[in-house]
Amino acid sequence: MSDTNIKIAIVEDSVEDLDLCVSLLNRYSKEKNLSLDIQTFSSGDAFLMVFKSQFDFLIFDINLSAMNGIDVARKVREKDEEVIIMFTTNLAKYATKGYEVDAIDFVLKPLSYPSFYLRLERVMKKLSKKNDKFIVIPSDGGYNKVETNSILYVEVMSHDILFHLKDGKKITTTGTLKKFEEELKAYWFIRCNSCYLVNAHNIKRVEKLDIQLVNGETIAISHPKKKSFMAEMKKYIMKEGN
Repeated sequence: MSDTNIKIAIVEDSVEDLDLCVSLLNRYSKEKNLSLDIQTFSSGDAFLMVFKSQFDFLIFDINLSAMNGIDVARKVREKDEEVIIMFTTNLAKYATKGYEVDAIDFVLKPLSYPSFYLRLERVMKKLSKKNDKFIVIPSDGGYNKVETNSILYVEVMSHDILFHLKDGKKITTTGTLKKFEEELKAYWFIRCNSCYLVNAHNIKRVEKLDIQLVNGETIAISHPKKKSFMAEMKKYIMKEGN
């Protein structure tokens, strides 16, 4: 994960505790050769005003003076079910509330590096798995954190790029199909014609020049792309066993 820029938000209203938390994160990042993008917030309200699922890891003080950390986490879960949340607290009895919002762990104050280190190891292990499955798509001035396997195909339409999802939703963004082809190649998205990238995980059947997707939709393979498409599908089947 040394080349990964990990986005972390800390919500802490104690300047002393906040500085210590940042210091411990920086120490860990140097030891592990990690690139961390750390943003800090002094209140839950300030954090929620900017939150658009753009972070990988959140650290909340449970005992925030206005909106407490548990309530902030509940608001987060309304938008993002996957982001990793960890709590800091003065009292262990409050930490069990973290289960209500699927927190990965809690750490007692005053923070010490040995205990903090162990929690961060858990977080990084989980992140290393998560980062292989999600992409962040900018849209409407915000961000959408999307599981790659929930994407059926990507379509270019005029100057827009449309992500078609399994649940029927569409996310519109800007860019080029070539750009997303490079970004999504590792997740088995294959170009089948000039307008579409299709997710091999969500292909049910390929017959002649037709691709039938798991939701019943059919998209076409162009004659110029058929050879390269079938070659990539063969690689996918051999590697993924589908």
